[in-house]
Amino acid sequence: MTIDLTGGIELSVDEMRLDPPPSPTFREGAAMFVWDDAGRFAVPRAMVEAVGATWDSARGVLLYVGEPGGRLLACRQEAPPHPVLDGRGRPRVLGGGPMRFECLEPFARWRLTFDGTAQEVDARDGAAAAGSEVPVGLAVEARMTAPPWVQGSRDPEGHFNPGEHRFEQHFRATGTLAIDGTETAFTGGGLRIHRTGGSRGTGEDFYGHVWQTARFPSGRAFGFMHYHPRPDGTERYREGWVLDRGGIVPARPAEVAWMTGVQPDGEDVSLTLRAPSGDVRIEAETVVSWYRPEKPQPGRATTFPTLHSGIARYRWDGEEAFGMIERSAVR
Repeated sequence: MTIDLTGGIELSVDEMRLDPPPSPTFREGAAMFVWDDAGRFAVPRAMVEAVGATWDSARGVLLYVGEPGGRLLACRQEAPPHPVLDGRGRPRVLGGGPMRFECLEPFARWRLTFDGTAQEVDARDGAAAAGSEVPVGLAVEARMTAPPWVQGSRDPEGHFNPGEHRFEQHFRATGTLAIDGTETAFTGGGLRIHRTGGSRGTGEDFYGHVWQTARFPSGRAFGFMHYHPRPDGTERYREGWVLDRGGIVPARPAEVAWMTGVQPDGEDVSLTLRAPSGDVRIEAETVVSWYRPEKPQPGRATTFPTLHSGIARYRWDGEEAFGMIERSAVR
């Protein structure tokens, strides 16, 4: 059966904005979570982000590479932007400094490359360890395996970031990872995100979140985003879906693993989704994680929450797969 990987969306939506936006808070970002089928390493986030205020001068670049039970390498910097036009004059590149995302075929094929250095960091707080930076090279060829999930399209309850168009897609990956001169070829999977517009705001009505998704060898998949309810118990935002037996249906998160502490790996992050045909229970535990401590936010009594990004191992009725997880919590 042929799958329409566009989900009926105009192809140009998966290209990049070429001209500077009118708003200094406008954002465009491309990101990937990547995992190795053999479980030797994972990339719990690679990201390039453009912001209206620095559109012509800088891009935010972020890369984390980790090993289960092992070291975590990080690159975090503001870097000069790459030209948006590709070799054929199409607006399909979002890059900065050592990292480059390129859309080869909208909603079907993307490429991620990184050629730079990273520091060993503590997975519990992102603090750099003593020692020199390590050369890191990453090349990922990503072929999409499912239509995009556009946030706000699967029977959401509540609202996410106003004015933002955001979607994510699962992919199969082939590539290489080189650390300090040792190169490893791999096959694996991943999730990529493309979002434009909107503003992160001050976060005054944000109390944390859980975001998880995975695709299994049989083709079954799930995904959801759940913002923590407000202190008075009212729902902030939740939305999810499952792909099973050939169809995608809405499935709201009913039970999730809210973040309560810092545990680099082996944490139980199982979940339950409520689908029209009944509850779907998926067992999970983290295998690679990194944590970013709270960040001060101007004009707020509190700070931006502690952030957890990672890769988890999921089990659904005996079938196993790697997938991503991201959480945050106001503490």
